[in-house]
Amino acid sequence: MKKVFSLLLTLALMIPPAFTASAKQCCDCEEKTFFHTGDYDIHYQVVPAQGKQAGRVFFLHGIFSSTVYWDELARLFSEAGYMCAMMDFPGFGYSTREAKGVAPKPREEIAAQLMEALAPGQKWIVAGHSMGGGVALNIAVMYPEKVSALLLYAAAAGGGGLMDIDPELMGCLAAPLLRPLLYMDPVVRLLAAAANADLCYGLRYDTAKIVDPLKLPGTVKSIFYMARRAAPVDLEAAARLDIPILLIWGAKDYVISAKMAGNLTAALPRATVQTMYGGHMFTEQFPQEAFERSMVFLKRSER
Repeated sequence: MKKVFSLLLTLALMIPPAFTASAKQCCDCEEKTFFHTGDYDIHYQVVPAQGKQAGRVFFLHGIFSSTVYWDELARLFSEAGYMCAMMDFPGFGYSTREAKGVAPKPREEIAAQLMEALAPGQKWIVAGHSMGGGVALNIAVMYPEKVSALLLYAAAAGGGGLMDIDPELMGCLAAPLLRPLLYMDPVVRLLAAAANADLCYGLRYDTAKIVDPLKLPGTVKSIFYMARRAAPVDLEAAARLDIPILLIWGAKDYVISAKMAGNLTAALPRATVQTMYGGHMFTEQFPQEAFERSMVFLKRSER
């Protein structure tokens, strides 16, 4: 049943049209902040620390999501004195879409560049959800001078040449077949409910948070390019990381299978591993509990 829900969620969200590479076609882009690197314009947000700054957290979202996923958790960390930064991965939110004419740059490199630009020479606590958790691990391996700790929420350690197919062709074929589902609000809500085993959560979910950015041109094609270009997680190198790592799983996660969670847990023998009630998006379902668990872990790690 988990595999069915996961497949339905993936299909229902891979819907928008596939045309140009630029994501700067939103009507309110002039109100957004972008970081330029290579061929990419990366949308990001910063939430300043309230009061005396205790540290900084760099948030990485999961697939089909964007910076808005972290709204509540970032607010809580900000109130606790942490500067918070969130970026839209290439292909998601309001960042440039991956495409044939875009010279690829690893997501890890882009994130590290933005981290350096925001806090030169400083380290960050890097928090990643789902796909973002795998990228967070890679950043810690590739740029250890930038990472002081990892907060991994329902982390997915995939990536790396998953689809040896033509992304141009697949984008053109998939977009018209899947596009109509984007406008079926009840379907999106039910999928959110199924992925998190919480009907009430799904029914009240603000679907615009997911579907509005996905409507931007080029998203479907971009996803296929990402699947080809994404760097795999180096689990052997990750196992040697000598930094505090918190790994939290959702007890009702219908996206990350027990096998996937078990494999990553086994690969990180030094990590603090916890399970909390909730589905795949438990950090958004129950941000207060996720925040409190994270703070307890960080305080213990400082001793």
